[in-house]
Amino acid sequence: MVYTRKMFRYFILSISFLFILISCSEEEQTVLESSTGEQFREGVHYELVDNPTTVRDPSKIEVAEVFWFGCNHCYALEPYIARWKKDMSSDVAFLKSPATWNEMLKTHANIYYTAKALGIEQQFVPAAFNTIQNEGRMLTGGTELEYYFKGFDIERDKYKAVSTSFGVRNAVDQADKKMKQWQVTGVPSLIVNGKYRVSASRSVRTDQLFDVVDFLIEKERN
Repeated sequence: MVYTRKMFRYFILSISFLFILISCSEEEQTVLESSTGEQFREGVHYELVDNPTTVRDPSKIEVAEVFWFGCNHCYALEPYIARWKKDMSSDVAFLKSPATWNEMLKTHANIYYTAKALGIEQQFVPAAFNTIQNEGRMLTGGTELEYYFKGFDIERDKYKAVSTSFGVRNAVDQADKKMKQWQVTGVPSLIVNGKYRVSASRSVRTDQLFDVVDFLIEKERN
């Protein structure tokens, strides 16, 4: 194709117009941030929970991660959580809350709380993510799980007793109740102080999630 002078002029005008549009968009964002004094906005970067929930320790600002071992985005978030927790303030408490949409997820919620009750949560969480995400073993069968916990030096009888205990069953029920109250429809979701829901989206990249969380923590402090 031969580009005429007229075509070239039209091209330059089009690029200039596009630049003006982009500049206006950035300027509007700057004006908005200046007028509101807030870097992140409700409805864009986070959502308000319709029915806020109470936190375990009112003296701390609670950050809860709703997750599932079978979610590759939850798996990808683990290093970000680890880095964020290293600098977590003493007035902030972090906890995991497993999703419970179906029987498979409830089984995974059960093994999470079983591991927690047995005091092996720190080793179990990365191992379970790796087993499901990289080895393709879904950890849902009863015998399979008995052998899996044996790998953490947990005998079969102890595993069965703890996994079927009232404490673990109640923890799964509470996680299910909280997930519904928080109106979580996807994981990972981060719930700040039972009031705000933060999820990855076109406006919030995975590596920005904790920037929004920190913003909301400061909002709660004030």
